[in-house]
Amino acid sequence: MAKPKKPSDDDTNQQLLASTAKGASYLILLQLGSRMLTFVLHQIVLRYTSAETFGIASVKLELLLSTILFLSREGYRCALVRGEGVQKPSRDSFQIVPEDSAAGQEQKITNISYIPTVLGLLCTCLACQFYLFNIDDTTADLYPHYRLSVILFGLAAMIELSIEPFFIKALNSMYFQLRVSIEGVAVVLRCLVTFALTLYGAKLATSQYSLLAFALAQFVYGVVLAVGYVGFFLLKVWRQDISLTSLFPRKLVSTSGTSFWLDESLTALGSTLTKQSLLKHVLTEGDKMLISALSTDRDQGIYAFVVNYGSLVARILFQPLEETGRTLFSKLLNKKESRTNERALALDVLLLILRCHVVLGLVFICFATNYTSTLIDLLVGKKWSMTQAPSVLALYCMYVPIMGINGITEGFVQAVASKQDLARLSYYMVGFSLVFMSAGALFMHVLPLGAFGLVLANMVNLGVRIGYSWYYIVCYFHEEKRALSIWSWWPSWATTMAFAFGWASTFWSKQVIGWDSLTAKMQHIGVGGFCFVCVCFVIYWKDRSLLVELRQLFRKQKME
Repeated sequence: MAKPKKPSDDDTNQQLLASTAKGASYLILLQLGSRMLTFVLHQIVLRYTSAETFGIASVKLELLLSTILFLSREGYRCALVRGEGVQKPSRDSFQIVPEDSAAGQEQKITNISYIPTVLGLLCTCLACQFYLFNIDDTTADLYPHYRLSVILFGLAAMIELSIEPFFIKALNSMYFQLRVSIEGVAVVLRCLVTFALTLYGAKLATSQYSLLAFALAQFVYGVVLAVGYVGFFLLKVWRQDISLTSLFPRKLVSTSGTSFWLDESLTALGSTLTKQSLLKHVLTEGDKMLISALSTDRDQGIYAFVVNYGSLVARILFQPLEETGRTLFSKLLNKKESRTNERALALDVLLLILRCHVVLGLVFICFATNYTSTLIDLLVGKKWSMTQAPSVLALYCMYVPIMGINGITEGFVQAVASKQDLARLSYYMVGFSLVFMSAGALFMHVLPLGAFGLVLANMVNLGVRIGYSWYYIVCYFHEEKRALSIWSWWPSWATTMAFAFGWASTFWSKQVIGWDSLTAKMQHIGVGGFCFVCVCFVIYWKDRSLLVELRQLFRKQKME
């Protein structure tokens, strides 16, 4: 009988690529469904929620949540996906596991994945105490349940961090469908709780439940995540796919016979990335920090309104691409010996994602910027469309593609950089923070640009970070001897000119036809639709290779 053929490294890489493509598809669908549902319900909620309340919930309390989660888990989450390949679930039940075994490699990750939970407890206590200390009695009377909302957001963060070991195990096993299912249900329930409690307060003609609605909904979201992930792995234990002890920290024994709990190199890598996450958090959430410290609750609400619209596509497409891309690059390029074909495959996927980001960014810049007033007027009326919100949102549309490009380039650096490179990056992150704070001071204080200044400061910040990441990528792939430049991301000149024509036409339509009446809106939208069809035709004509590569990538996903 012929022996079964052992899969080659190329087959393994193709399976990994297919799994990653499938994972990206699942996560994009999750983000699309959840964000669209959130977006639709927010339009109703905004009609019953004041700008002040929306500002506190979307800026201050969201900043509290993101600070706890980001500082506690981001660094170790990045480190723990940098393993060699995907290990099958272990059925080993020994209390002390050999380091060099497959179960030992898996157990190293499991042990360290409990560190974010411990860090989260400390971060939650400190952050919530700081928030509660800064709420005086006048503010508490003005916004009922403010203190309770802070506590609920802190508990929600702690619940999410308590299941981080299960999340890491699912991520490394590429259980993308699990994440889509659990997070999908959690998002739906979060939206429904917010919607129901807000309408209940409106029915009673009181605003005391407005802030509590957001807090209670976030708490429900965390509980659903915990029940889902814990239930999934307990089911696997019951089916005897894994042992119960493998879900918890266990001692490992090295080849020299020494027992230990935490792998030194992996723990050190997680610590380095955690230190960087502090600076990265300042860079990522710096706009909320600045506007929270320097503006009124009403201004924060208006800015949160714009970000809620402007970041919709970024959350739907860019975040899943960044997460799955980072996982793919980690698996391909962090093996003991990364072969030439693996490096070439990683570079091809990276360039493909960047080209997609640029094309999508041009859509935002050349079309969305001229339709912000129309969109806001249709969704929430003149109350918002006659303010500065449309102009700020138009500028934010130019910022969206910069976010996407930064996410994938920075994700690549974090996925493949050595400990020395990451330590060096920490110093650069300090410089990036100074650049951001300086730009914020310039645009918000020296030049009284308000919300415009925040968006401009973010654009400067991410532009500098993209420049550094791309320089690192070029140096990393210098052995491939391929001409790498920023222009390698760009579509053909014909496609670029088509986008420029689309922007000029829609700008003319906005100025001449207008958007005040329903008839004008329909005519203005018709002009944009015609121009968009023309641009799509030019892309198919001159940049068909991009479409072919995307089709091949998703065809591999379907064949997997």
